[in-house]
Amino acid sequence: MRTLLALVFATSTLASACNDPVQARQEDVLGDEDPSVPEGPLHRPGQPCLVCHGEEGSVDPKFSFAGTLYQKAGLLEPLHDATVRFIDGSGQQYSVTSNCAGNFYVGASNFVPKWPVWMKVEYDGLTAEMVSSSTREGSCGACHKDPASPSTVGHVYLVEDSAAFSQGGCQ
Repeated sequence: MRTLLALVFATSTLASACNDPVQARQEDVLGDEDPSVPEGPLHRPGQPCLVCHGEEGSVDPKFSFAGTLYQKAGLLEPLHDATVRFIDGSGQQYSVTSNCAGNFYVGASNFVPKWPVWMKVEYDGLTAEMVSSSTREGSCGACHKDPASPSTVGHVYLVEDSAAFSQGGCQ
């Protein structure tokens, strides 16, 4: 009987160790899904994708980088078909294209960066380059939240001028 109790205790302790309450709380803070957007590549624009899709996240696939691009400063119009280029500290390069929700993501097995990483966005002859490198965070939405403040730089956007161009959304 003691052996059985010890086995049950050990098993329950091991099982509870697999459930990270901090990680679960981070995922809960994201809130509910938008019911009009199915789960998948178009969901949760502007949120910190790696909370769920990072190494510690509960959702597959896993990403090394992910985020959302917007057309203009201060507006939430997605920038689609833009190229996001990455170059890491060892000179390794990788690029992806944003989808119609402005979302982009890099599979964790496709690009394993050596920090720091520099990033830039290119679209139709326009370029927006990060002023500094990322030294720790592959979830762009973790640092790029609106509104801009001392603790966040605001969303990733291509142009300041609202008259510069306009794209349609998802078709």
